[in-house]
Amino acid sequence: MPLRCTLPLPAALTPPQAAAVLRRHGAIVVLESGRPSAAHGERTVVAGAPLAEFEVRGSTAALHARRVRATGSAAGEPRWPGSAELATAATPFHALERCVQALPDGAAFGWFGYELGAPPAIARLDPWPDAWFLLTDVAVEWERPSAAPRLACGDPRLAATLQEELAAAAATGTASPAGARPPPAAADASPFRREDLDLARYGERFALARAALAAGESYQLCYTYPLERPLPAECITALWERLRRDHPAPFSAFVATDERALVSCSPERFVRVGPDRRVEARPMKGTAPRPPDAAQRALVAQALRDSEKVLAENLMIADLLRNDLGRVCRLGSVRASQPALVEEHATLLQVVSVIEGELAAGRTTADLLASAFPPGSMTGAPKVRAVELLRELEAEPRGPYSGVLGWWADDGSCDWSVVIRTALCAGGRARVSVGGGLVWDSTAAAEWEESRAKAAPLLAALAAIERATPAGGTADGGARP
Repeated sequence: MPLRCTLPLPAALTPPQAAAVLRRHGAIVVLESGRPSAAHGERTVVAGAPLAEFEVRGSTAALHARRVRATGSAAGEPRWPGSAELATAATPFHALERCVQALPDGAAFGWFGYELGAPPAIARLDPWPDAWFLLTDVAVEWERPSAAPRLACGDPRLAATLQEELAAAAATGTASPAGARPPPAAADASPFRREDLDLARYGERFALARAALAAGESYQLCYTYPLERPLPAECITALWERLRRDHPAPFSAFVATDERALVSCSPERFVRVGPDRRVEARPMKGTAPRPPDAAQRALVAQALRDSEKVLAENLMIADLLRNDLGRVCRLGSVRASQPALVEEHATLLQVVSVIEGELAAGRTTADLLASAFPPGSMTGAPKVRAVELLRELEAEPRGPYSGVLGWWADDGSCDWSVVIRTALCAGGRARVSVGGGLVWDSTAAAEWEESRAKAAPLLAALAAIERATPAGGTADGGARP
């Protein structure tokens, strides 16, 4: 990530401590490799103190200035595009690209929601905009878990203030109450509730989806549904800290503003673009619970590899991504370099295909996002018709869920995760949506159970927060999201 990290920070500083400091200066985005690897990366970034915030609502993209650099800052003030210039951009991706290019010493951090670009008449999930990003030159970065953090900041005066505040936070060595490991839950405790979607009601939607498959309208449909739990705003930080500790994921994320927060444990990369314009996508389809025993895990992994249904489901979406990338990549460069890998995550085994390519001359990151969004793993195939069918099948809009989250720098480099295994927190509620790809030989019972396996870790964390929160009290000392 091309942010200039020039100021050293204490090795003892933790991402939650850095997040708490930067939260005093506005909205924050935390991107963390909770399961570091060569494939997924090792860096953790806490970005904040935004110079501006970009958001899209319906067909309107807007940029809101938030901070002015001190006089004498080497980079000077960004020359942001005006509202008229944003309005003429081909897509919201191109509108944000113009904003990113106005900030050569920083980057954009945030998310594009699933309904981005949908017709205005399509319902949206309140209070979430279609896209939201902070643009900043301020970030605390760990290149790898064992590395000491460094501070990037384009404003020398603010840099001195932040360096002092971050050093003080590291010196306290205090942890929030969320850091204390709670007693183990009863072995038979379930995070699910009677009001959650049961198998009978799921089966009704499944039958409608299967009818569309039978009619040849789609080959695969990623049907999803939401589960909700109470979560006071003052407990959101505790939820994030609990999940990063108990359920680490390759693309963990925490986004907090005054109005809402997003806590993600995503295992799936959408697309990554390097400074060399090389593109990588890692669509994920095929899931099984991860046994604690290594021998049993090997058996489950082999069963996934041997499953004709799983392979067909995964390769169908891999082909869709190859088509999406092929529209904007150099002719002949797109290939499935590693089809149907089995990856191990905290609680699940997942089947992933790696698709690679290279952006064609004259094509930009915005062109790639416009071609590949929304993620095919969250729609089904063919994508356009699948999206239409899902709007009829699903009772509510998805919001940020099923969209993408990550960072974007002015040289076009970027990295995006798919927003799954995520809690959307607003208005005293947490919304956890789950689903899976339905194909002709799917069964309602198996797909329902798979969706519950995906939801269980987040719902268990929310249940633990609820148990630990006294009536009228907080679980994390009252820190705002």
